[in-house]
Amino acid sequence: MIFMISAIAALSLGGLLLSLDPSKPHVEKPKPSDAAGGHGHLLPPKPHRSGDKYVLDPNWDFSAPSQVREFEWTITDGEGKPDGVHRPMMMINDEFPGPLIEINEGDVVSVKVVNKASNATAIHWHGIYQNGTNWMDGAAGVTQCPIAPGQSFQYKFNVTRQSGTYFYHGHQGVQALDGLVGPMVVHSRQEGARPRIAYSSDRIILLQDWYYDQASGLMRQVLSPGVEDAPIPNTALMNGVNKAVCSDHPKRECSDVKIASLPKMHVVPGETHRLRFINAGGFAWFQVAVDNHSDLQVIEADGTVVEPTQGSPLLIAPGQRYSAVLKADQGDGAFWLRARMVTSCFAEQKLPENGIDEAKAIVRYTKTLHSRHGGHDEDDDDDDEDDEDDDDDDDDDDDDDDDDDDDDDENEDDDDEDDDDKHGDDKGRPGLPQTSSDFPFIPICRDLNTTTPLKPSPPQPAPRVADHSWYLRVNLAIGDWRLQRGVLNASSFRPNLKNPTLHRVLDGLAENNKSFAVEGINTAAFDGTSEFVISSNKVETVDVILQNMDENSHPFHLHGTQMWVLGAGHGYFPGYEALGLQPEGKGLLDPANDTVVRNPLKRDTVTAQGFGWALLRFVADNPGAWLFHCHVIWHSEAGMGMQFLSRLDKMRDMKVPAEARKLCDAPEDELRKGAPPKDEIFYGFGNT
Repeated sequence: MIFMISAIAALSLGGLLLSLDPSKPHVEKPKPSDAAGGHGHLLPPKPHRSGDKYVLDPNWDFSAPSQVREFEWTITDGEGKPDGVHRPMMMINDEFPGPLIEINEGDVVSVKVVNKASNATAIHWHGIYQNGTNWMDGAAGVTQCPIAPGQSFQYKFNVTRQSGTYFYHGHQGVQALDGLVGPMVVHSRQEGARPRIAYSSDRIILLQDWYYDQASGLMRQVLSPGVEDAPIPNTALMNGVNKAVCSDHPKRECSDVKIASLPKMHVVPGETHRLRFINAGGFAWFQVAVDNHSDLQVIEADGTVVEPTQGSPLLIAPGQRYSAVLKADQGDGAFWLRARMVTSCFAEQKLPENGIDEAKAIVRYTKTLHSRHGGHDEDDDDDDEDDEDDDDDDDDDDDDDDDDDDDDDENEDDDDEDDDDKHGDDKGRPGLPQTSSDFPFIPICRDLNTTTPLKPSPPQPAPRVADHSWYLRVNLAIGDWRLQRGVLNASSFRPNLKNPTLHRVLDGLAENNKSFAVEGINTAAFDGTSEFVISSNKVETVDVILQNMDENSHPFHLHGTQMWVLGAGHGYFPGYEALGLQPEGKGLLDPANDTVVRNPLKRDTVTAQGFGWALLRFVADNPGAWLFHCHVIWHSEAGMGMQFLSRLDKMRDMKVPAEARKLCDAPEDELRKGAPPKDEIFYGFGNT
């Protein structure tokens, strides 16, 4: 079988110095001149460098009336150096990572996206249901045409019946790996009440793997004949930062990153602090822990509140999120918060160019803080903040000088600076943590809940009976011309960027085209080799059996809803009976034993471990076309995905807004910019 995939255009990017911490959201729409950072200059724009941390506002009003939270984003090409190594990137309002979106449940999010980058783009709101606004989901070729270069589009959607930790990312090709990513937090209306575990601060820890070469170029390599392994990241980032050793990269432009740029977290002895971990990366899993702190209790997984459960170290797959409460039980000192990539899940455990597999933040004990659930005062005499502000000023001054001179000066000072950082300085500012870690070896990447039971609180029992059960064989298969592609059963997904699935389905239903009304696997309206589509006419409970025939673990993300995890393990799916269910999930074997459905974890990203299986159950009640795909970006762009059409009965009354339809008026070659290359370009370069 010859697999086909959509076209790519090479990214051409300009210049950026990093903003470590995104600016806070505003109810009022920011002025484009402020948000955009002054585009139109011959030189790359300076990045916005905010003094805010990824710390959520301790005075946030959880009971504020529902409102429209407006944002205006300009997407541009640029150059960044998150860990010191320069590389082309994509930015939002000259920032990396992108701006934080913080809202209350019931608010409306309105984001105007102006695309001034060289490639087309789309923004997916990872984990947001988009109930009633399927066309705002941001899945290029499924729910919308991409936003072509020079075009704009306004995403507007209501966030209801969900709260927790989320993120957004580019959904055209591999743009998330080039910088198009940022955090999103939805507060529950009940969050202002005292929680089961009170916490004094609430902050985001955004994790990602990072490549020194432009991801679009790597994507072409991955999809080329004879290539079977995904590229290994060069390093890891935490909140968009790490510190490379420039001498390890003599063939790359590299500027020293000051230690003061690393993320910092100040804690009060005896108090607890909420950490919202987001794996926004494309390939690597992360182990996360704080040195000498074993009390790290998970309280949320992918937007589902769970019973407080000891979870250190955390294990986080791409696309997954966990909130954990850290108890500051050491009394004094400084400690490393570590996020280490699980290299045992790479084809090779050694990172390229002596890469650093760990990103870190400094956890430093202090006297007082603003409290989210208590009455502490702010510590205005923050030595670390003064140190960081000084470094920021220095960086801003350096920007006006010649880069080469800057690099020479910084490298000359490396030894002195590092010595001061370790032991403190003559100003009395504290030094770096001197702690060490003892991460256990992870032989296989599998979800945290397979080893640490996570129970929703309050309970969310799964339906006892499934209306349909679908078996999906997952693998990476080598086809004609030695092209390896992601496959579900016999299908490798190719999105139609000019005529998205949602548009075709709604048009077909409006015209009474019976091929679009087929329930179950629809091969009448879709070519099953490139678009595997399963349809439900009404509200139905759907089971999905993922049988992974590949050595790689595959974290699958379902757009538009969450899935109950009824079971997962190694080897072949043992059958429904082994789990206490009737064949095809048609009920319980013993009505008195409902353990399997009583309160399983419910989340939007679930892993089928290498040569393993997972049994998932969801209710198809959200009208629309919803993508289901591996969130390892190299696998998804190689075709490891399919689509569910839910509530055909309601879709007959849906209409895509004219503004969304208008995106498709752009020429097809413009829409394909930044997308994966078509398989045809490789024909003739391999053996059949």
